[in-house]
Amino acid sequence: MTLLFGLRQVVYLFAPAHTDSRTAGPGGVASLATELHDPVGNLLNMAKPQEFFRPAWLMRLDRLVRDSVKRPLAPGCEPRLGVWYTTRSRFQPYMGPWVEWIERLDESTETDPFALALLARHGGGVFVVRYSGSIIAYIGLRAYSPHVWELTQPCLTASTHSRLIVRTNELFTALIARATRAAVEADRIPTCTISFRATALRRALATSGYLQYAHSSVYATTTP
Repeated sequence: MTLLFGLRQVVYLFAPAHTDSRTAGPGGVASLATELHDPVGNLLNMAKPQEFFRPAWLMRLDRLVRDSVKRPLAPGCEPRLGVWYTTRSRFQPYMGPWVEWIERLDESTETDPFALALLARHGGGVFVVRYSGSIIAYIGLRAYSPHVWELTQPCLTASTHSRLIVRTNELFTALIARATRAAVEADRIPTCTISFRATALRRALATSGYLQYAHSSVYATTTP
């Protein structure tokens, strides 16, 4: 998937956020580019998966990756991400004023080049808010498997700040809830991966009934 957007993933780490103290606890998953097998692999072998996502270890990982890769890292690379999920029974719909503003893009009738680009990147659907004919906010769904769809983080476009005179927290909650409803209606489990620094998004996910499932680290570089 990253190659489609001109990126090469070099590090992907994943470990459950909660473990059962009565057992040894689940492991984790590590996917590393060939040139990082030894340096990052040696670091991973020094800690259990459930212990690795602590600040000291993540600082070492971040420094090691940045010192080892030869190309600039892509925007959005993070040593600590949270993977959140919800289910049909936990989902909390949004019933506020943004409901009437959100529309699902339709490829058969859409003519806006930006909207068509969004549709090309999100196979599960795209939900947008328009103002004076321009898209000012959006969220997408990516169908990664027959059972799980991932919500991208809700985004504001470049023109939003001069046109939208409201707080964004409720807008993000509305977009997350709308995309989540589409996923659960399609009998998919929706997930969303966000930075631990994104406090507003964490609150929006919790409002919609999401729980944190796992920790993750993702690093990618631009392709030649």
